[in-house]
Amino acid sequence: MMKSKNYSIMIIPDDEKNSWSFNASRVVLKCVGFLITVLVLGCILVLFTYIPKIEYHRNIEKNYNSIISERLEILELSNNLKKIKQMNEMVRHSLGAKLEIDKEISIVDSTLGLYETPEKRISQLQNIPSHPPIEGFISQDLSDTGHFLKETHYGIDIVAKDGDPIMAAASGVVVFSGWTYDYGNMIIIYHGDDYFTHYGHNKKNLKKQLDIVNRGDIIGLVGSTGISSGPHLHFEIWREFKPVDPLLYFPEYSHSNLTFDYNE
Repeated sequence: MMKSKNYSIMIIPDDEKNSWSFNASRVVLKCVGFLITVLVLGCILVLFTYIPKIEYHRNIEKNYNSIISERLEILELSNNLKKIKQMNEMVRHSLGAKLEIDKEISIVDSTLGLYETPEKRISQLQNIPSHPPIEGFISQDLSDTGHFLKETHYGIDIVAKDGDPIMAAASGVVVFSGWTYDYGNMIIIYHGDDYFTHYGHNKKNLKKQLDIVNRGDIIGLVGSTGISSGPHLHFEIWREFKPVDPLLYFPEYSHSNLTFDYNE
């Protein structure tokens, strides 16, 4: 007796009123089974193929966001550099404008030994930073290592009481009095003979741009403006456009005590 090569599939509903039956050969059933198997394997293959791609695209997105963040940091550094350049141009312009507008004020070469104003002549010694700007103690020295991971610090930080008076280290002309991102309220004085002094983080500037100041004049008040962790004065000395260690001019400064006799 030969086995039948056909199969009957009957569908009977619950009400048993109508029923359907289908005849399918063994070959057809094998084809259907093969197609189902191929479909299942295809789904598995798709999953194993696209899951790594999804993870890959996630990593690309993460790297993209990281690159965007780095570019924003570079842009911020570029903007800070522009601010520094603008400040430099402002100082140069202010000094040049002062010399052009007021012909009576002239910065004479150090070989002449004089700084002349309409009212009086000031000896060259008055133009060299020699008067301590405030009383206090040093919390940070000048550091110019040039290492890209370490921030350059072009002056010294002198901790003092909030509101203490800040005095001009030497006689000169105020070439900048305003706000900067890092040092908040800041004053820059040109003393002639390529000397500049910088006074940063001031609570208040008491001198304006183009003011003439004498050695020991009060030019501002100690504060904590800009990027600062507490009241102190950031003090810099520049000579021939290079930072100079203020401790060379004020050997009395120490890290524990900064007391001076101002009745000299």
